Amino acid sequence: MAETPKLDIIGIVAGPIETNLFLVIEKASDKTLIIDGPPDSFEATVNAIEERGLEPELLVVTHGHWDHIGDADALRRKYGVPLLVHDLDRHKLEDPSYGDIQGFSPDRLIAEGDEVRLGDVTFQVLHTPGHSPGQVSLYSAAERILLGGDTLFPGGYGTIEIPDASAEQTVATMRRLLELPDETVVYPGHGLTTTVGAERHWMQRVAETGRLL
Repeated sequence: MAETPKLDIIGIVAGPIETNLFLVIEKASDKTLIIDGPPDSFEATVNAIEERGLEPELLVVTHGHWDHIGDADALRRKYGVPLLVHDLDRHKLEDPSYGDIQGFSPDRLIAEGDEVRLGDVTFQVLHTPGHSPGQVSLYSAAERILLGGDTLFPGGYGTIEIPDASAEQTVATMRRLLELPDETVVYPGHGLTTTVGAERHWMQRVAETGRLL
């Protein structure tokens, strides 16, 4: 579990390629934001929520790839919360075309410049495409965190060797993330947390050359 002045953040790793689900909890109220819903995450997520007596408020899907949405609809229905995704990735939820994942529709669409509120904490929606056209990240300047899905990892970024991915958009996204403060803690869709400062050296090289690693 990680902490910020107003938040607790619990990470749950699930699914065949170890995808991160995050429970973002406002300490003062136990109101909770669920980030993504990987396959095989349902039981562990419900256990964590019920053990703490948390109050889920909404579920944000950072992007529509199968490893981030397998249990998202089940968690949405379990807690009766709205599920949010960017319009450019909505079709990936509605027609997953992977294994036995059933399609579902979001309750709301989010886009660049929108705000997502969790009690007294406000997250800015950043459209951070590259790995997927509709990928979004949630950024809180006050809490100094970025919930980025597969936007940024320790030492790299979400693969572009898949349909709909874009090297050009990934470069543009890296340039944008360089604008964030070094102390911004990044909670990625896979692997360990990092900071913008820790990744700045290679991100700067990508930004200057226009070429990915």
